[in-house]
Amino acid sequence: MASATGRDRPDLLLVVLDCVRASDFPGGAEAVGPTPFLDRLRKESVDYPKAASVAHWTVPAHASMFTGMYPWEHGVHAKGLLKLDAHGQSVGALLQSSGYHTMSISANGLISPALGLVDGIDRSAWGVSLFHRFGNGVVPPKGSESAAAGAPVPPPRHMSPIAYWTAVMLARYPGTWDLPTRLMMLLRHRSDGARARLANWLEPTAGRWLKEAPQDRPLYCFVNLLDAHEPYLAEPEVVRTLRAWWAYARTRQDRLGWVTGKWKPTPTEFELLHELYRAMVLSLDRRVEAVVNAFQAAGRWDNTTMILTSDHGQAFGEHSALFHILGVDEPEIRVPMSVRYAGRRHAGASAEGWASLIDVYATLLAEGRVAMPPRPSAPVSLETLIDQPRSAPVYAMSDGLVHDSDRNQVPSERREKIDRLLVAAYEGDFKIVHDPVTDEIRAYRHREDPGETNDVAATHGPELAALAEGAREIGRRILSGPESQVPTDVEERLRSWGYI
Repeated sequence: MASATGRDRPDLLLVVLDCVRASDFPGGAEAVGPTPFLDRLRKESVDYPKAASVAHWTVPAHASMFTGMYPWEHGVHAKGLLKLDAHGQSVGALLQSSGYHTMSISANGLISPALGLVDGIDRSAWGVSLFHRFGNGVVPPKGSESAAAGAPVPPPRHMSPIAYWTAVMLARYPGTWDLPTRLMMLLRHRSDGARARLANWLEPTAGRWLKEAPQDRPLYCFVNLLDAHEPYLAEPEVVRTLRAWWAYARTRQDRLGWVTGKWKPTPTEFELLHELYRAMVLSLDRRVEAVVNAFQAAGRWDNTTMILTSDHGQAFGEHSALFHILGVDEPEIRVPMSVRYAGRRHAGASAEGWASLIDVYATLLAEGRVAMPPRPSAPVSLETLIDQPRSAPVYAMSDGLVHDSDRNQVPSERREKIDRLLVAAYEGDFKIVHDPVTDEIRAYRHREDPGETNDVAATHGPELAALAEGAREIGRRILSGPESQVPTDVEERLRSWGYI
């Protein structure tokens, strides 16, 4: 495969802010603030205000970013096989084979060899738990670093019933875990300034690896920051008083209870969770800044193209939904996206066309001057969308509950409402939602009606016929695919992260 070589190509940085929805991010309708670093970064970047994820949860969304394919094309979703085989054509593998030094540093433990999501990566590290605040703030968790692609993966460990229900209770009331771990971190590390936060090893690892990276090779670095993912463990700088901390710590965060219908959050509970979420989005400002500072300290920032986005959003009562993984409503599917191009090209522009997570793949390869292999849905470099509309719709899917062990806990009447395959399609001013089982079509004007309260399918049927047929074809493809298969090691990993 022909490509440029050496340091004449830009370094590439992909930062995924897990669970961050577009509306609460700088530039969104309800943007948090102040975010001084993110605001400065926006001035150097191109903003993509019409950006959609491909799915509503981590694994299929990351698989699409890394392959340039939708979930029904690479097959990684709850109705397919939850383990990616990129056949050597992941963005990491293609950049690596063209001379890039590649690394993946993820606070989300699902971005790991167990799920096939570090293909082509020279050095990788990932988190081990949503609750993990231990460690010395310098090195990744034990056993989480792979010195070379193809390093052996530890065998899965079965989660005992005691461990499972302990995790359930911690997820329900994470404040019971937050305070003791925070105190332990302060007692153990009073002198070195280590912070009691999720994945406190991430920024030091990035800084160390960047300094150790070969200076004669361009660099590709993937970073996942997990702060905005439930459960919410408030940062001391954000929740400043004991009274404020207690109000958040005793707030129930029970995804399983909501899924099974045993807990119906009140409007006040939704509001408190949303407030805590927004505080965590706010705290990402300094974490993104720390990653960029590591590139600057390594002398790489000026010639770096940085993509900043999210894998999916988060719901706090919209359509009575909580968190993510069960719908294609705007809070779960619309994500922030910006690109800071090397040389600050197009700085401050706002793109016209619809963008999808599959375009991350095409953009990284285009910036790295690596030829893109044929992809079924033809992802495009995000640079091409700055001053022109996209020539095709963008799509997303909801794949329902992940596994039978989750599904069997849900009463049948509730399961019919939430365990649904749905396909969303965006084009121009419209969004449609298709149920492949019932053939129901709903349509909304996304700018005028972000809350999706006014179904305009009946009045715009002929205008939306082609878009609807595209969604129907995707639904037929998913339904006719192979039966869902979840390998044992993947099932254990998903269970430990609350998806099963």
